[in-house]
Amino acid sequence: MIKILKTLFFFTILFSISQIATAQVYLGGGRTITQFSPSSLEEYRGFGAVVQRQVYLNDSKFSLTPTLQGSLLTDKLYLEFMPEFYATLALATHLNVDIVSSKKVRISPFAGPSFIWATGLRTGGVVYNDGPINFYRIGLEGGLALTYIQSEKFSVKLIPLTYTFGSRDFVQGNVLSLLFQIM
Repeated sequence: MIKILKTLFFFTILFSISQIATAQVYLGGGRTITQFSPSSLEEYRGFGAVVQRQVYLNDSKFSLTPTLQGSLLTDKLYLEFMPEFYATLALATHLNVDIVSSKKVRISPFAGPSFIWATGLRTGGVVYNDGPINFYRIGLEGGLALTYIQSEKFSVKLIPLTYTFGSRDFVQGNVLSLLFQIM
């Protein structure tokens, strides 16, 4: 899997510095729901920030989007019994296909591999040992992006749902992410 991540990183850099490509950078965030196991007891909610660089080849409906997302999962932070706090950092590369593309609107499903790092603190109690939690997961991320283009320098991207299927029963969903073009 490391070879695949290295290959994707190489192509991401290649597309980013290519002279035949156009790119936009988006910044935004949304609601995050994460499950660390198939049990609903390990479901955590919070908010995430997203940075994307969408690279289009000229006259193409395909684009490559390296994505960095950080999430704070805080819904169990203030529990009286066994409070918990987690943060996740995800690095993904999406391949987008514009199924609807006009001067003002784009609708693009996307999919691609992702690498997730989760860390957090879990207090001691009857069931769990206290201390830090750190783990890595590799997954497949997919979703749908709706983009409204106001001008060449300003557009808004709405991603109603991004879903990540990770290794070892890790699942993460981002709901209603709103991103703004910053470059």
